[in-house]
Amino acid sequence: MTAELEQLARTALGAYELGDRATLRTLEIGLNAVFEVRAGSARYVLRVHRAGYRTPAHVWSELTFLRAVGDDPEVPVPIETRNGGLFVEVADADGQRHSCDLQTWLDGRVLVPGHGLGVAGVHSLGQGLGRIHNAAEGFSPPPGFELPVWDADGMFTTEASPFRPTLGIDDVLGPEDRDLYDEVADRTRAVFEKLGRGADAFGITHQDYILGNCFLRRGHGGWQVASFDFADCGWGFFLYDLCPLLGNLAGYPGAIFGNPAYPKLRDAFLAGYRTVRPLAVEWEQHVPLLIAARQTEHCLLTARPDVSPTPAQDAAWRVSLARLSLELPV
Repeated sequence: MTAELEQLARTALGAYELGDRATLRTLEIGLNAVFEVRAGSARYVLRVHRAGYRTPAHVWSELTFLRAVGDDPEVPVPIETRNGGLFVEVADADGQRHSCDLQTWLDGRVLVPGHGLGVAGVHSLGQGLGRIHNAAEGFSPPPGFELPVWDADGMFTTEASPFRPTLGIDDVLGPEDRDLYDEVADRTRAVFEKLGRGADAFGITHQDYILGNCFLRRGHGGWQVASFDFADCGWGFFLYDLCPLLGNLAGYPGAIFGNPAYPKLRDAFLAGYRTVRPLAVEWEQHVPLLIAARQTEHCLLTARPDVSPTPAQDAAWRVSLARLSLELPV
């Protein structure tokens, strides 16, 4: 599989003005295959998207948004093909078409609690997400713009899930876990209804703003943040978008399971966010629930045997993290 994906990547590179000596190195094989590209002194990231996951319209819209963001916040910028496109499509041996795109390289390191990430870095991560949300609120979608919707239906129903699960939720969860799944879904739906869909609460969200998708580097005046992997971005609730990284800080999942420093780090993250964007204090009461929602939502991602070889075990693990998340302090 890796060799086939690498061949797809090499074919895609032919659509770009990189010269004949561009080199390719595998970085990650996950939902998408990600490669480092070197062309002379320049470095890029090439993504080969999983077939049948994001539509070409989704990929174009994601890249259109990233191009509009600029450099504050710092995000990868798509490189145009020689024909002026934002991505190309390449067919594999089975005839399945994969969208492929080339993006600018970002510098920095992934840091986690206990391994270089402290209060100051977490504060900067909060600022980084606030800047993404500001850019989203100020963005005017062009004609043809189309992204998945991460509302309660998209997060918790098989039919509407952007993860496109091939198994039903009852195929991966037992009765007790299904009860908790439904409870979290119902409570999350109620919170979203309270938030409403005004421009201050609902817009384009990263949807996977986790420690593993943020680079940190020291610069003048403190930590600089670069955010990447917008492959799940869509229309969603800004409050929810805070919660995947908060779950990391708590240790669900994260470097330190049940991290005792979570309250201090949570406060730093929210304070950083508030330096660039308002966040009502009363909405903090919903954070433990929405961290749990992140875990239960991912049961539908594991409900794809091509993503998870052990979907039932992985879904049960996600529900176990949801139970712990509901007990987090506000």
